[in-house]
Amino acid sequence: MTDTAHTHSDSGKLRRVLTHWDAAALIVGIMIGSGIFATPPEVVSWLSDPAEMLAVWVLGGLLALCGALAYAELATAFPYTGGVYVFFRHIYGRLPAFIYGWSAWLITYPASIAAIAVVFAAYFARLFPALEPIQPYVAAALIILAAVINILGVKLGAGVQRTFTAAKIAALLTLVIFAVVSGVGRLEHFNEYIPRVASLPDGFSAAAWAFALAAVMWTYEGWAEAPTLSGEVRDPAKDMPRALIGGTLLVMTIYILMNASYVYVLGIPGIAGNDSVASEMALRTFGTFGAIFVTLLVLISTAGSVNGAIISGSRVFFAMANDGLFFERVGRVQSRFQTPANSLTILAIISAAYCLLGTFQQIIRYFVFHAMIWFILASLGVIVWRIRRPQAPRPFKVPWYPLPPILFTLVAGGLAYQLLVNNARDTLIGVGVIVLSVPVYFVWRAVGAGDQGIR
Repeated sequence: MTDTAHTHSDSGKLRRVLTHWDAAALIVGIMIGSGIFATPPEVVSWLSDPAEMLAVWVLGGLLALCGALAYAELATAFPYTGGVYVFFRHIYGRLPAFIYGWSAWLITYPASIAAIAVVFAAYFARLFPALEPIQPYVAAALIILAAVINILGVKLGAGVQRTFTAAKIAALLTLVIFAVVSGVGRLEHFNEYIPRVASLPDGFSAAAWAFALAAVMWTYEGWAEAPTLSGEVRDPAKDMPRALIGGTLLVMTIYILMNASYVYVLGIPGIAGNDSVASEMALRTFGTFGAIFVTLLVLISTAGSVNGAIISGSRVFFAMANDGLFFERVGRVQSRFQTPANSLTILAIISAAYCLLGTFQQIIRYFVFHAMIWFILASLGVIVWRIRRPQAPRPFKVPWYPLPPILFTLVAGGLAYQLLVNNARDTLIGVGVIVLSVPVYFVWRAVGAGDQGIR
């Protein structure tokens, strides 16, 4: 580690070559991963009334929009590479930023990327059964390939992301259209109800809504990734709000249409306990070609999510290194391709290792609670920064302030409380691991990283 302040040199700056379409493609591409295919049965296990099931997806979308509005204000106030890390660095200081970054590089990003890549590998093996014994290696290869693409050029990686995102949107809308015109659906399915699958009493239950909403919120989570590109979009004051708001609204619309299609074609009983709801719906609407169609859709969707997460995650490490809170070399820009090659490489290696070790799913469970804490702190950051620096430039201001950040904070806080009460062991393990980052921070500072200031 050195004291070189790469935040103030060309070696630590990425060029502003991206548009709001690139940022939006990142949001939509990460949001629409495997969640829309895997989450509906889980939601139905908690809320098995069709109206409640659809309502929780609408509520999740509106809450995601509240969060996106808060992030839009912060992204335009701090138009630098790094996203939430940069927000924390400016608003709360170096230690909270380091704690966030610690969990991001060690756990959150690599474990999430590995989880998505493993889903890709499982569906890839459906097309090529001979590869089934080496699925972890297929997942790792996808991650390495995504990193290589993004090392070769920022615009190349963004172009790949736009292509994957456009393809998955087209495929999902095709599924919805065929569900409507195929004639196999029934409006009566929207009046069906089955006894709740989960071990909670029938009738309204705050716990059931909390668990269902937590599952839904994870499928919307990608909106938080766009600000990692704030230092690379051409006009962050305009591009980031457009990407955050437009991308979130588009995904919300697609999710509601997809879930309504599931209910229309399969009914609530057909969704409950079915880990292949999209395949089942496609089989009924497309015939035998439906299974292949959905397999290809999942491959496109998960590959796009991996590519997007590689892009966003690498920017967090890059920003940390430029602030002296990570290895100095990770904050360098590759001279030929003008990309954060070292940051991309280290993220790909850790993520691929998770695929081969097969331990990431357990780890993700531990960190659901602390991820909610990051969302809460970032959303509250809008209020904190307005109080601390009322005259600071704000190219975009949250409409109806302070309602959106407060609403998002209250709901996220409620979800965090439910997770703590109902899953205390896993929650406390995750928090314990994060607490270990505090002494690491002081050791890191003591060995000579120094304070390099803020951009």
